Amino acid sequence: MPSSKISSNKPASSMAELMAKSSSSFQVLQKGQAVTGRIKKLTNTEILMDIGAKGDALVIEYDRQNLENLMSFLKVGDEVTATVISPESEEGFPVLSLRRALDERIFKRFEELVRNEEAFEVEILEATRGGYYAATSEGIKGFLPSSQVEANQEDLVGKKIQVKLLEADRVKKRVVFSQKAINFTTNPDAIKKYLKSGDVVEAEVATVTPYGMYVVIVPQKDIKIEGFIHISEVSHDRVEDLMSKFKTGDTLSAQVTDVDGMNRRVNLSIKKTLKDAFTQVAEKFKKEDKVKGKVKEIKSRGVTVELSDGINGFITSDKIPAGIIYEAGQEVTAEVVDIDSRRRLVMLSPVLKAVPVGYR
Repeated sequence: MPSSKISSNKPASSMAELMAKSSSSFQVLQKGQAVTGRIKKLTNTEILMDIGAKGDALVIEYDRQNLENLMSFLKVGDEVTATVISPESEEGFPVLSLRRALDERIFKRFEELVRNEEAFEVEILEATRGGYYAATSEGIKGFLPSSQVEANQEDLVGKKIQVKLLEADRVKKRVVFSQKAINFTTNPDAIKKYLKSGDVVEAEVATVTPYGMYVVIVPQKDIKIEGFIHISEVSHDRVEDLMSKFKTGDTLSAQVTDVDGMNRRVNLSIKKTLKDAFTQVAEKFKKEDKVKGKVKEIKSRGVTVELSDGINGFITSDKIPAGIIYEAGQEVTAEVVDIDSRRRLVMLSPVLKAVPVGYR
């Protein structure tokens, strides 16, 4: 009886093997997982992605602004990374979010704007401490500091203005706008190319405030840099009312003290360009010297007397005998009792022609 041969050919596969082979070609998804795929369908009502799953994945985006941005930044066929919201919905397909991919695209665009110093439009949403919150056409909110708003502007809320980007930090999600950057050089490194500490420059007054003046410096054609002069840097003597001394359009000479990187401007000093008459006071006025002057100001704490060369003397109230009354403009004779360098005053005591009753 001829021996029978056993065939070595096996069936193609068992059903279990087929299922295992089929399922191994698809991803096993988990919530929060990042998956890469291609945009398969992109409409206002539906966004589908091919991520190598059993079926197409559905992108969910409820925010209208984000949906519009996705339509603007993406196109069919683009490869993007999405985040799994649900590995499998009730209908059986994965649900994804493209929020992270959208942020990537937007911040990449922001980096281009910073690099190229391009201007764009934002809408001012609300005023806040230190500035305004504003939003780009993509709906990205950022901060517009008061120091970066052009002078003499009020009620910006609700308005659309041109700005440039000063900062776009993707990690911190920090976006900072500048309106002044449209007309001024605001990059600290660029400013240092044109100005350095100690430079004496001509400047034009742009805005006068109670605390200081904002000025415009033009170091060369088509280059404008903002400067700031604090009220304490206007004169060696105390200045209380800047608006009575300066106005918009005035030109002045000032010395650069430093580049203010935070506010993206230079700080200036007028008084550093002026001779300080008080430096020679100690040589000119000696204790017990008799001096003459004119009453400049009368206050409860004492009387200010204008001496020669713009130097002020001061008679404290406790030095004024009872019954002695001073009037503005009155010529007086006094004795030097001390030099107060900190307050920049020659301290005086009245010289009396007759000793009043009760005076000690």
